[in-house]
Amino acid sequence: MSYTVRSYRLYIHPLFSHVFAIVYRCRREGQPLHRDDIEAEPAHGELQVYRKGMKRVAVLLGRDRESYVLPLLDKVKLLAINERGVLLTGIEIYPTRGAKGTGPMFPQTWWCELSPKGRPAAADPAESRRRERERQARDIGSALVRRPTRRGGPYEPPAEIT
Repeated sequence: MSYTVRSYRLYIHPLFSHVFAIVYRCRREGQPLHRDDIEAEPAHGELQVYRKGMKRVAVLLGRDRESYVLPLLDKVKLLAINERGVLLTGIEIYPTRGAKGTGPMFPQTWWCELSPKGRPAAADPAESRRRERERQARDIGSALVRRPTRRGGPYEPPAEIT
């Protein structure tokens, strides 16, 4: 079975399918979210939908294709499909904290925007290192200003030599 989505073909194989997607979670702990909250936290990854016994399961995997970006979506049903994406609903299952039982389960709906381009290109390593150094500098600066009384008074940068 296949559907045309964004001028490319998405094949939904009865046993396995996967595609790069941007996923918006429409609920938090089973409660519907406002549209602004939904759009504020998109998740990117490889969407996989497959059969597990008599039910379908959907997962969103990270770049390593092993770690879950979002909790597993169990008992998946396809509610809508159009040129903008796919609407999936099911039960979101969180991982267990102990060795026994299952974690908390909540109703969940995912709006998935499918990307024909695949995974985004990796960032330039030099640019990534520069951004990381800037982030570390901001953290150090905020730590110096945050607790000035621990250092014997407010922090005053040294006067510039002219």
